[in-house]
Amino acid sequence: MLQREEGFEPILDIQEMFTFIAEKSQNIISSYSADGIFTYISPSVKALLGYTPEEVIGRPATDFNHPEDNIKLRGFRDTFVIDQDTVRFTGRVRHKNGQYRWFETTVEYIREPSENIIQTIGVGRDITDRKEAEETISFLAYHDALTDLPNRRLFTDHVREKLVEHAGLHGLMLLDLDGFKCVNDTFGHDVGDLLLTEAAKRLKNTVGDRGFAARWGGDEFTIFLARLSQREELEEFIRRIEEVISEPFLIEGHSLSVRASIGSSLYPEDGESVESLIRKADSGMYRVKNREKKP
Repeated sequence: MLQREEGFEPILDIQEMFTFIAEKSQNIISSYSADGIFTYISPSVKALLGYTPEEVIGRPATDFNHPEDNIKLRGFRDTFVIDQDTVRFTGRVRHKNGQYRWFETTVEYIREPSENIIQTIGVGRDITDRKEAEETISFLAYHDALTDLPNRRLFTDHVREKLVEHAGLHGLMLLDLDGFKCVNDTFGHDVGDLLLTEAAKRLKNTVGDRGFAARWGGDEFTIFLARLSQREELEEFIRRIEEVISEPFLIEGHSLSVRASIGSSLYPEDGESVESLIRKADSGMYRVKNREKKP
C-alpha cells in the first residue's frame, strides 16, 4: 500500500492510478468488445487523434482504421494461434482532420474459458515520424535524389523481374545527352541539374505506363519497354525520344538545346540477361555518338 508522506497526496486505489496513467500517457490505451466496439479509450486520444473519448466509445474500431488495414487486420486475427494472447500490429488510423497517422499497437486478448476472445486491450503508439523516415530512406535507396527517377539498382532489379515474368520481346535503351557538358560549363551546375530534372520529366511522361525510365548516372538514362510486338516498335519509340529531348529547354531564362544519343537492345535477340542487354545498348549508344561527331 502506498504510504502517505507529508505534502504528498497518494493515489489510493487502482482505478485512480489507472486514470492518472491513462491521462498522462503519450500512447492511446483502449479496450473494445469481442465484436470490435470501443468500450474505453484514454483521454490522450484528443491530443493524438483529435477526438474526445465520447466521440470514440461505442463506435467500431473499423470506423477509424484505413480500409486496407481493416482487411489485413481481419486476416491477421484469423491466423494467429489459439494460445497467442499478445500481438503487435502496425496500421493507419484516421485523425479527426481526415489524415491518417501510423500507429504501432500492442494488443492483449482476454479470453473466456472456452478460448473465445471476449475483450481486447490495446496500447497504441504514434510512429508516423518513424514510418515516414523509413519510407524516405527506402525511397532514396532506390531512387535518384536529383530527378526522383528510379536509380540503376532499381532499374536492374525491375528489368530482371520482367524478363522472368514475361516471355516475348522486350526493349532496353541507354541514352545520354549530347551537349550537356557544354551547358554545365557555360551556365553552371545548378542550371545543369535543372536540365537533367526536366529531361527526366520528359522521359517519364513519354514512357508513361508503357515501360520504366531510370537515371543510370551522370547524364545517362535508361528505358525499358516490355512486351513489344516487333523491333520496329522499339525503333519508333527511339525516334519519339529523340524528338522529345531535342525540343529546347527553357531554364532560368535560357533556351538550351541538347540531343539524345540512344543505343538499344532487344530481348532475347540481343541478350537474355540485364547485363548483356545493357552492354549491347551501351555499345550502340557510343556508335551513335561517334557517328554524329563525324563531319
